[in-house]
Amino acid sequence: MFKRSYLFLYLILAISTSACAMPIGMTQAGSITAPSIDEASGLAVSRINDQILWLHNDSGDTARIFAIDTQGNQLAIVNITGVKNNDWEDIASFVYQGESYLLIADVGDNQAKRSKYQLHLIKEPDLSQLNGPKILSVKPSWSMTFTYPDGAHDCESVAVDLAKQKILLLTKRDKLPILFELPLMAPSGQNASNNSSVEMVNKQAKRVGEIAPLPTAMLDYASIYTWIGFAGKPTAMDISADGLSAVVLTYTHAFYFTQPQPSDWLSLFATQPQQIMLPSIKQAEAVGFSQDGHSIYITSERLPAPLYKMDLTPYRNQ
Repeated sequence: MFKRSYLFLYLILAISTSACAMPIGMTQAGSITAPSIDEASGLAVSRINDQILWLHNDSGDTARIFAIDTQGNQLAIVNITGVKNNDWEDIASFVYQGESYLLIADVGDNQAKRSKYQLHLIKEPDLSQLNGPKILSVKPSWSMTFTYPDGAHDCESVAVDLAKQKILLLTKRDKLPILFELPLMAPSGQNASNNSSVEMVNKQAKRVGEIAPLPTAMLDYASIYTWIGFAGKPTAMDISADGLSAVVLTYTHAFYFTQPQPSDWLSLFATQPQQIMLPSIKQAEAVGFSQDGHSIYITSERLPAPLYKMDLTPYRNQ
């Protein structure tokens, strides 16, 4: 009995140690240490300046987002007026009608009790136009309130497919992750560049279907996330600007899906992804593609939060 216990402990320690090793192509670009960014739950690379990343905190913070550089240093705070942070879980960046935008997804629902969810779309602030302390206030260009056709879902993974003008949502706590979609469009008769906020009420997300279970490895079975039922559960997602690749994050892995030409996302998610084992990191819940789609950034919810950059070139050629 004791020998078996020691053997099991040895295996866990060996697995944990190997998990700390950096995978090929991954480097630690920096660390997020700003006390204001203490629970980073979403990450997107700026479409104006690829050396700027946008983040937000999880529920409990005010309605604000943060700009950091690629070493993790805080550059700006942007307060979003007229909205609340009920449970912000992801952020996406994209270019729409010739303007750079950020989508903030208020879609978290741990207890599956919410009757509706919100997406807020703001014009991305151009920090190069500012002097002095960069503390801004902006209104959403438009906001969308939506429901699911089959009741409440917890979701932490939201991405924009610009090529197909879709917003994709991937649920977390269902037995199999469910993919939903919403149209990406400004309200009828509303120019997206208009600064007035417009609410789109009672939009219903379209169910696309369940995706194949994300692969799990021995690390998952030796981690706390297995015991609390979260091994292989999506915590963040992004789509490359060309619409050919997607990355889905879990607490222990990043899964990279790519295709030579656009197809439907359900079919792509049914293929075998490239698996990227993460270093030992607490609550990895934020991922975003670089502008060119050749790399991703990853960070976590706990300070000091390491900021990793992963070169996808080795995985693109497989």
